[in-house]
Amino acid sequence: MAVKNNRRKISKDKTREKIARAAKELFSKKGYHNTSVLDIVQAVGMSAGSVYVHFKSKKDLFEEIATGNVEELRIMLKKKRQTSRSDGILERLEKVRETYNTFFDYVDEHANQFLTKIRGGFGVDEQIDEDTWRLFSSFANDLAEDFSKWKRKGIISGFNPVLLGHVVVGMSNQVAHCYLVEKKFTREEAIEALITINKAIFFSYLTRKGKEKLGIE
Repeated sequence: MAVKNNRRKISKDKTREKIARAAKELFSKKGYHNTSVLDIVQAVGMSAGSVYVHFKSKKDLFEEIATGNVEELRIMLKKKRQTSRSDGILERLEKVRETYNTFFDYVDEHANQFLTKIRGGFGVDEQIDEDTWRLFSSFANDLAEDFSKWKRKGIISGFNPVLLGHVVVGMSNQVAHCYLVEKKFTREEAIEALITINKAIFFSYLTRKGKEKLGIE
């Protein structure tokens, strides 16, 4: 009986994964609103009823996929910010470009998904509001931890880490949104501007110790 139940679970998981994979591709190509449950059903070759066995609704399916992708991005960005030495402030600054390239790789690959998440359902769906805010707050809080680390080491001072984390995330999301929608600048221009502004903000909070570490008079 245990073996039979295990096989049934494996089969169910594979079906769920197949549905999610097809939906992910459709959401990325057509966007959330232009993708119907029928589109997903046709892509996986099963009945609508079978889809609803695994997911309550199209929104439920989208949220699971989008949240998973964003969480993967968050983990990658945290790893990119890590330095080989606990006091490697110069190495940390050199990683800014790498982290922004990773961020824009996600934006380019999941453009429709990013736009749907960043626009959210503000004023329309309270649950989407909460989930979207929680996601973006997690990025800001990760940055706040990073800034707090350098603050504790006496490299920078005179700021609220949480506030600064939200400033950086808000700025980055706004630039990425404009890059995708209005197309008034290139990816390279966006990254260069964000790097310059991030470093300017960081340098404005440098302590004497921080300047000595970086060899700044």
